[in-house]
Amino acid sequence: MDTLAELARWGEYLGKGFKAQKYPDSQNLFTLGRGAIYAAGSWDIATFNSQADFKFGAFGPLPAKGEDCYISDHTDIALGINPKTNNMDAAKTFLSWMASAEFADIYANSLPGFFSLSNHEVKLSDPVAQEFVSLRGKCKSTIRNSYQILSRGTPNLETELWNASVQVINGTMTPQDAAKKLQDGLDSWYKPGM
Repeated sequence: MDTLAELARWGEYLGKGFKAQKYPDSQNLFTLGRGAIYAAGSWDIATFNSQADFKFGAFGPLPAKGEDCYISDHTDIALGINPKTNNMDAAKTFLSWMASAEFADIYANSLPGFFSLSNHEVKLSDPVAQEFVSLRGKCKSTIRNSYQILSRGTPNLETELWNASVQVINGTMTPQDAAKKLQDGLDSWYKPGM
């Protein structure tokens, strides 16, 4: 509920015509210097590195005083082994290498903004990527549970969160009504401990 109440305040700070903006429009406005803050994640580093002609940085969530800070370590580009493979030894060798410090270094420095979830210390060449990954030392790690777990039923919580967030920012739904709609949808199919 507190998050939705905070989102309700954002609408007054967004630019003229923001309701018609698409994701790339927002990226372009930021790189043109027409936006002071771009709320997104580390995946946009490469876009801004190639388009922005100014130095930019990153900052993490700002929790209320006394509350813990959380960041999303979202699993992207993940691989696993098919248990029916005819090449189990080769697959294990490959996945073992992917869990190595060498891979973590190559991956994080070749794709700024994407990080290995390993515990290896990696020296990043991109300063903004380093700012993002340093948040792991300041904040607790969590997953996007609305995407990874609570999107499996109907209504899909991830889709419902997108819709409710937009309506709250647009002022077409109150944070209280949005929270109730989200909870009712989740309660219709998800029971903890099932």
